Amino acid sequence: MLRIAIIGAGGFAREVACLIEDLNAVAPRFEVIGFLTGDASKPGRYDSKDKVLGDDDWIENNHDVQALAMAIGEPKRRMQVADKLTSRFPHLEWPPLIHPSVHIDLKSARIERGVIVCAGCAVTVNAVFEEFSLINLHCTIAHEAHIGKGAVVAPSVNISGGVFIGDGAMVGTGAQILPYVTVGAGATVGAGSVVIRDVEPFTTVFGVPAAKIRQSA
Repeated sequence: MLRIAIIGAGGFAREVACLIEDLNAVAPRFEVIGFLTGDASKPGRYDSKDKVLGDDDWIENNHDVQALAMAIGEPKRRMQVADKLTSRFPHLEWPPLIHPSVHIDLKSARIERGVIVCAGCAVTVNAVFEEFSLINLHCTIAHEAHIGKGAVVAPSVNISGGVFIGDGAMVGTGAQILPYVTVGAGATVGAGSVVIRDVEPFTTVFGVPAAKIRQSA
């Protein structure tokens, strides 16, 4: 059994713990030892306070932990923490966590470390999931779709064939991305939007069809 700690302690961290339980029900592999936060002395409102092990220093002092899972849902923070921890603890594993209910063509997919794909998703052929990308519940990912590093796809998103989602992008709940569209690095697609053309990096778009409402960089 691989002893794994979950980065984060809020609602999504509990969902990741449940995902791991579901994986273990099919083939026991992981032992979840608890949650890790940036500052254990200042728990968030929804944190699982009784199961928080500590912060980064806890990892330093507990050599029996073998793997980590990233349960931070905000892309920028997700990438920042991943970069810090992979640099500080290069020996630790970040196993991809693909829920047993996910339909995915593993023969043609490229799935890098730290990727999480939640329950009810359908992924067809030749999909690429770069490290630490997150696909939340009940999403569809079509042929040749590419999800960049640390990008977050919220529940019930439909990503068409040939779509490219850039590093650290956020696609909101229920959005639809039409074929061969590029969503630039750090961009945000608002919930329920229909994206019919490319989205510039660090731009927020919203609506049907999606239109630019904000530029952040």
